[in-house]
Amino acid sequence: MAIVSFWCLLIYMYVLLHWRNIADGAKHLSPSGCELGSKVAHCRNVSLNSIPQDLPPDIQELLVDHNSVKSLDEDTLQRYPDLISLSLKSNNLGHIDLKAFRDTSKLESLSLQDNTILKKYTLVSLALRSALSLRWLDLSKNALNEDMVLTLVTNLTSLEYLNLDNNVIMRLDRSCFKGLRNLRELSLQRNYIYEIEIGTFDSLVNLKTLNLAFNLLPCIVDFGLTQLQILNLSYNHIEWFFSREVDVDFQLQKLDISNNQLLFFPFLPKNHHLNTLLLSDNKMKFYSKHFDEYSSFADFLILENNKSNITNVYLWKDFIPSNLSTLNVVDFSRNQFDYLPDDFLAAMSSMSYLKLNWNCLQTFDLSSKHITTSQLHFLDLSNNRLSELSLEDSSSKLHQLGYLNLSQNRLQELPTQFFSTMNSLSTLDLSHNLISLCSTSANIVGYQNCVDLRNIPSLQHLRLSGCGLKLDKQLIFHGARLTNLDVSDNQFKSLDFLQNTVKMLKSLSLRKSLHFVDKIDFSAFQSLTSLDISENNLTTLPMSVMDLTLQCLDIHENKLTSIPISSSYQPLIRSLKTIYLSRNSFDCCKLSWYDILKESNGINIADLNQITCNFSKSHMFVQELPESVIHSCHWRNGGALLSLVLSLPTCVTLLVAFILLYLRFKQPLLKMFKKHFRTSSSY
Repeated sequence: MAIVSFWCLLIYMYVLLHWRNIADGAKHLSPSGCELGSKVAHCRNVSLNSIPQDLPPDIQELLVDHNSVKSLDEDTLQRYPDLISLSLKSNNLGHIDLKAFRDTSKLESLSLQDNTILKKYTLVSLALRSALSLRWLDLSKNALNEDMVLTLVTNLTSLEYLNLDNNVIMRLDRSCFKGLRNLRELSLQRNYIYEIEIGTFDSLVNLKTLNLAFNLLPCIVDFGLTQLQILNLSYNHIEWFFSREVDVDFQLQKLDISNNQLLFFPFLPKNHHLNTLLLSDNKMKFYSKHFDEYSSFADFLILENNKSNITNVYLWKDFIPSNLSTLNVVDFSRNQFDYLPDDFLAAMSSMSYLKLNWNCLQTFDLSSKHITTSQLHFLDLSNNRLSELSLEDSSSKLHQLGYLNLSQNRLQELPTQFFSTMNSLSTLDLSHNLISLCSTSANIVGYQNCVDLRNIPSLQHLRLSGCGLKLDKQLIFHGARLTNLDVSDNQFKSLDFLQNTVKMLKSLSLRKSLHFVDKIDFSAFQSLTSLDISENNLTTLPMSVMDLTLQCLDIHENKLTSIPISSSYQPLIRSLKTIYLSRNSFDCCKLSWYDILKESNGINIADLNQITCNFSKSHMFVQELPESVIHSCHWRNGGALLSLVLSLPTCVTLLVAFILLYLRFKQPLLKMFKKHFRTSSSY
């Protein structure tokens, strides 16, 4: 009966697994080594020399990347008439028969990335024209020039996506993309394009996305692609961006001209739908405060269809003719702005994200006449030269501001009610400003010599590193619900100033701050999951840390010789996921804690390769300790038993020597003794 039950159980498990495999589209290997499942064949990196012919004939997706398929012959794909997607990346493919795609009438996606189709590109072009349903084509990394591209893609009328990245294209003219009337996305990044003839993209009436990043374009002086929605011009050498001066409605939504050489704010289309404008890492600034706005101007000579058009542009004029009201995400970081015109940001009435970090601003006005948007959520003014922030009215429209970064400036004070209208502020960074924090409840009008961070209930993330603070005051965070606090590189003698936040803090950074603290006790910080006490010259790790359920602990760059880890059952060891330990003075013979850490599953020693220890005044990497050092440490750590074993030979030697001496001088000693103490016996 037991045997019958056993066989029934086996049959049940087999049927269950069989049906589960069917339901999940089970994957299995073909004789050629391809992984099959759900009408998809994964044949990557299986050393194929040709397209395998042992796959199911109804497959729809075939991935043959990173093999050695050097040719596609006439009947290579004949077995797979339902094929929709074919990927042949990195195969050194150079030959494609002109009838290779004759039997794959459903083929929509083809990747020929990283091959050598330039060798027989004319033959490849004929083959591509027989793929009548082709919509997605990747020809990147094939060392193609503009003439080869013209031959390969002309009249591929069904194409919607074309990737020509990482080739050697230098110049584009009107004939390059002839007949691609359905093309919606074109990528030409990482080529050597230095010139684009006016009208090159005019025939691409359905083009929505154009990527020209990482090229050598010096300027764009007649941008007229009204149908385009996304344009990426980043990482070129563009000094000017000048749109065609027409009243047509441009569909442009995202424009990226970051990492270029722009000297002036781009001349955008008058009518557009821009919501994202990325201009970081340029050389832009405004000039009217430095020069007479009528003292210099530029003439743009635009030649088109044997007609010339001259447009005058005053270089020093701050007036922006474009409509900026649709902008939502704006990035002006890493430029040279030392001031902004009064109506510049005011025109961006829909802005929610603004980056002005790494500029030369000395003042910034947050009043409602300058910040007209009520949707501003993100504002980064870090790494400027700000010494003053203006907030002239209490009706400031900063109710939605959630992120404010003022770090790396020259701020010493802020308006009294600066944070009172920021009802949604959750992240504030004031690092590296010479400020002090208010701890009294006095209501001072105008400016005061301290920054008031009390009673901001929405504030959760606060960074105050490197502010020169002497944090020995209490109630400086009263009313806040901080979960992440960074007070690194400051001075304080105790942790009493954290009393209001001790129960809520999840992340605390005290790097370079504990040099003058007499008693370091973290026992009350039971909610902490991340603690940074690095760079503090600590000689011992506080025992209270071992009772915390931290996930991340940073104790690198101290003077620790050991860590009080004695068991893998300690609360810290059971919860810890990441720890930083390098740049300490660990003793090579006291590394039992290190063994416990390594044996504990799930703990990542992030700087493992940099941890060293000291042995006989020598620094050694913990991971590469020589066997001789390990043996020496075993002897050194042997304890009382080892001392007894080491002293036993000495004791035996001394005993033997004493016995020999005794025997050597036995007779003379006895005679001397008897002579000295001899007396007459009485009978």
